[in-house]
Amino acid sequence: MLKNHYGWFLTRSKMKEKNLLKIALICSLAGILVLFIVSQNISIKEKPINKITAEDVDKKIKVSGVVEDIINTEKVAIIKVVQPQNIDVVLFKEGNKSIDIKKDDFIEVIGKVEEYKGKPEIIGQRVRIVR
Repeated sequence: MLKNHYGWFLTRSKMKEKNLLKIALICSLAGILVLFIVSQNISIKEKPINKITAEDVDKKIKVSGVVEDIINTEKVAIIKVVQPQNIDVVLFKEGNKSIDIKKDDFIEVIGKVEEYKGKPEIIGQRVRIVR
């Protein structure tokens, strides 16, 4: 009698494991799909340099403009980006990476606004050359 009872328990346990596996697989695929859809809809709106104020400190923004000047040091690159107005973009180099940005490149910068000596600047997190 005990042997039959134990066999029933094993069969029932395997059915629960199969159901759990199916549910976990469906949930993980649904989660990946939701993350993909959300990531496609997240965007940072571009802001003109003249509209950046003290209220934007610690916010992520996107600006684009022409590189007027670039100062390269061992650990940091400071890029002066110009639209009609200008703003400094600070890029921290990781390791000995060189920055391939040159004067007169048109770049797009995504970064966090900080205040330095009473003026806003952007700590660049992603910079790309547009043209």
